[in-house]
Amino acid sequence: MTDHDAQDATDTSDGSPMKSSQRRSSTTRRRSSLLQRARMSFYRSKGERGADVATLRGTRGADFEGEARVIRGTSDAVLCSCFGGGGNGEPVRKGCFVAFSCLGLVFLIFLIEARFSFGLGLLSTNGLCDQKKSRFMLIKGSSCFVFASEESTSPKYAIKLAFMKAEVHGTTVELQTTLGDVEFRFAFDKAEIAERFAGVVTEQASIAEGDVAKKRLGHGHLLHKRASTRYADAIADKKEKDQPEAPITAAEVMNQVPMPGI
Repeated sequence: MTDHDAQDATDTSDGSPMKSSQRRSSTTRRRSSLLQRARMSFYRSKGERGADVATLRGTRGADFEGEARVIRGTSDAVLCSCFGGGGNGEPVRKGCFVAFSCLGLVFLIFLIEARFSFGLGLLSTNGLCDQKKSRFMLIKGSSCFVFASEESTSPKYAIKLAFMKAEVHGTTVELQTTLGDVEFRFAFDKAEIAERFAGVVTEQASIAEGDVAKKRLGHGHLLHKRASTRYADAIADKKEKDQPEAPITAAEVMNQVPMPGI
């Protein structure tokens, strides 16, 4: 057998580069097909299926996974069904405000004082300080997905991380805009998890901002993202609009309270 024949035999063996390349190509096609079916399921179900945790992880896994209690908006939010909330601890919507009576004003002041006394930041539907249920968090690329649980078929909503910054306060991470406005708070069980989450947010926000800059300069064709990351970006574009509205603040409530005799 000549050296050339020996090389041919090596190239056609099961462990050859040619076979490995074929296997990789076959895996890529299967993965692309799975994502295509997931995409179709997502759009057919209007966002209720096709974006579960396993799908968004992809073959390389997520950048972060963990559980946290998620609080929307500023620190002085009023969250109580007594004031027009949804009855499940959701924030009061700005369009649902009903003018308070003098008794309501006194009760409001009591609730605000209780909020600062206990320092928990949330009021439950029975008027007592409470914390919301834990949510399953997953960061893939420049998007943070909030699931009701790890078994959910689709995230409740998504948060784009570009031009956001994370500030750590013990076991709590504030997600802020570049102007310092608090968009979300994430309360973790352990400080090290909060630190890791903040680190991933900072890293992915920086990458996303770089990608935005490249697109603005006309270099979008230089961006090379894996299929699972592109799919996560597409899901985030759709689920971002499902974010809960920012709750009204105590100051906004006070401005709408009728003040007789003033």
